[in-house]
Amino acid sequence: MAMLSEKTDVRMTAAEIAEALCAKLQNCEDTSFSVAGFSTDTRTIAQGNCFIALKGENFNGNLYAKQAAEKGAVMCILTEEPPENPQVPYLIVPDAVKAYGILAHDYLRKRKAAGLRVIGVTGSSGKTTVKDMTACVLAAKYRTYATSGNHNNHIGVPYTLLHMPEDTEFAVIEMGMNHAGEIDYLSHIAAPDFAVITNIGTAHIGNLGSQENIRSAKLEILNGMENGGKNGSLIVSADDKMLFDVRDSLAERITVRFSSRLGNPAAELSAEQVSETADSTSFLVKYCGGDAVPVSLPMTGLHNVTDALLAMHTGIQCGMTVAETAAALRYFTPGAMRSERVQIGNVTIIRDYYNANPEAMAAALQSFGTIAGNAKKLAVLGNMNELGEFAADRHRELGALCRKYADEAYFCGVNYNDFAAGSGSAANAFETQEALMDALRERMQANRGEAVCILIKASRGLHMERVNDMLEALLRGA
Repeated sequence: MAMLSEKTDVRMTAAEIAEALCAKLQNCEDTSFSVAGFSTDTRTIAQGNCFIALKGENFNGNLYAKQAAEKGAVMCILTEEPPENPQVPYLIVPDAVKAYGILAHDYLRKRKAAGLRVIGVTGSSGKTTVKDMTACVLAAKYRTYATSGNHNNHIGVPYTLLHMPEDTEFAVIEMGMNHAGEIDYLSHIAAPDFAVITNIGTAHIGNLGSQENIRSAKLEILNGMENGGKNGSLIVSADDKMLFDVRDSLAERITVRFSSRLGNPAAELSAEQVSETADSTSFLVKYCGGDAVPVSLPMTGLHNVTDALLAMHTGIQCGMTVAETAAALRYFTPGAMRSERVQIGNVTIIRDYYNANPEAMAAALQSFGTIAGNAKKLAVLGNMNELGEFAADRHRELGALCRKYADEAYFCGVNYNDFAAGSGSAANAFETQEALMDALRERMQANRGEAVCILIKASRGLHMERVNDMLEALLRGA
């Protein structure tokens, strides 16, 4: 059995770096020396690193070149002359972020020549879960490396590729976006052989204006595919109408592989007989009319079945059998702050506040009842960001869903009144997190010993871990 690879420090010579960036090294006579890894943060510089000085509105990494060298950097990539000579070789480029991407792509190109294959994953929601599931599946047979944490943007993708072990056989790279053009940039850096789009929802619709524009932005993942995508495939769910409706135009460009949990006949891979418990989901999967294979996921939620099918379908396209992909998912566990559960006495807390959008919020609420069982269901929801003119309607819709899926609902954030309008009650809707926590504290103290299941979900910017920490401390008597 193969495994998920731990990140490592990529080695490149100074000559290779200078050649890739078309820049001349200064403070340097011998360019044969190597750097061991790249860092954009002087706080985490390690001995042998190359320091890349990023510059923004409120920071200027060029000012810290000498400090980076003192901490162990053996080379610096700058965008302007440093105020003090760092006393180590350095070169100057027009744009440090683009230089980071160029170096990542240069390293990737060499690794791909040796057999590495790349899976790019994007989508409005579920992309991190699908990325992690795909890595879990592939790691059962191949040496696999995947994006960690939130390293899915113009800084994170180069970071991921430049920490990839040399023996990696499959790299699973998550690509996020807020605006059009961003996935195109990331796709050209990562050059995926296979692309997975989880769905087309309404996340970031405030920036992009419509679901059609979101779809166009997500489909940018095809732009950097190796050989124009002719040797790979696009893996999507046939249950996503926005993607299925453009299947004919997509087929003119790339081979499209469909899966479905709703019985779409166009799907090669389909799920049947889905059954949920408070702790798991089981179903049968069939590939191209073959024998049914049982699958068991250690998590609840129909959306997770869709995600699992995408991961399994990717594994199949990469040379695995259906049975091998099914067996691998038995050991899958979600990442931190993604449907994590904590049990304290009679209270279950579902930590699901890594991020939020309308589709993910709805999915979490729909699976809430199965997880809670006979316990009272308390939904604690915070604002969803980047919805623009659609924000009021989307928050009202979520408030209305709470009437169906929760016994009690508590809201906070800029759109607290919209949440309340949908739910039909403003009693537990608060603008500030502090007011929300006061109300929850009072409610939990008044009902000690009651069996309760609490779902906490909101956009990452609200830092709802503070609500979780307050509840845990209260329940543990701290």
